[in-house]
Amino acid sequence: MLVFNREPPPTASQRYTSEGRVTRGPLYFPQSEGRKQKLGTRVTRPSESSDAFTLVELLVVIAIIAILASLLLPSLSKAKSAALGTECRVNLRDVGLGMRMYLDEFESYPTASGAWLVGADSAYGVLTMSDWKEALLPYIGLASSPGERIAIDKYANMRKLRCPLIIRKPDGAKGNSQYAYNASGTGPLYSAANLGLGGFTDEGFKPTAESKLIAPASMIAVGDVEPGMTTTLPPGFPVRKTFMGASVFDVCSTNRISWPGAVHSGQANMLFCDGHVESGRQTNWVSSSASARARWNNDHEPHPETWERH
Repeated sequence: MLVFNREPPPTASQRYTSEGRVTRGPLYFPQSEGRKQKLGTRVTRPSESSDAFTLVELLVVIAIIAILASLLLPSLSKAKSAALGTECRVNLRDVGLGMRMYLDEFESYPTASGAWLVGADSAYGVLTMSDWKEALLPYIGLASSPGERIAIDKYANMRKLRCPLIIRKPDGAKGNSQYAYNASGTGPLYSAANLGLGGFTDEGFKPTAESKLIAPASMIAVGDVEPGMTTTLPPGFPVRKTFMGASVFDVCSTNRISWPGAVHSGQANMLFCDGHVESGRQTNWVSSSASARARWNNDHEPHPETWERH
């Protein structure tokens, strides 16, 4: 009886040698480059590098950046407004210091007889100057001597004499909304009652003596004023859209252009005759209460007989 010693066929874990013998080990296939590739091994191509961003990952990063920007931008805007509000209060304190030096020399407040056009500029729009501001220029370091008129190129003067938040309106107009002066108290401008600081009497302009003030710490002197209406200038001017503001207050007027402004989130900064600065809502400054109106008059009385305007 013949017995054949038959070996089972090689498995996937076996391979043939060049002599035809079966050995154990992983199965390889010959490659044309002379190399052998293991069966089942994935070939990694350079274009499939795992270090690259996918489109979804990139969109997620962009979305996160957009969310962070939307959260930070309002805070940055508020910080900028707060900084300009601080600059405005510093401006008014400087005006107050200049007024104090002026009083030490003349013992009376600057008169307020009017304003004149200085010129027009692409950065600031139409520029005007009031006589009460001109009188203070040497005392706040903006002119070399009394009587020197402001020049169109003295931008530092324009920034010091106005709120830095009221240089451009939302409609793009650039203008001359400078600080206003409490020239006539609750009376109309050029009122013979002479309740403010401007010095107008029956005999013309007579400076208001510092000694006339009953309560300097409670009397308004200078402050933010409401921006005027936008005006379109003819071709040839450095700026097409501009606006102007009142140089003196008229708190009882029906025209808001003569009121304290509301640019500081509804508030206005006001300098008092003793040199301190207060911030308050526009509605408080123009309130018709007796205590509010008394702050505008040099005798610290409300004088309701002067409130009506025709």
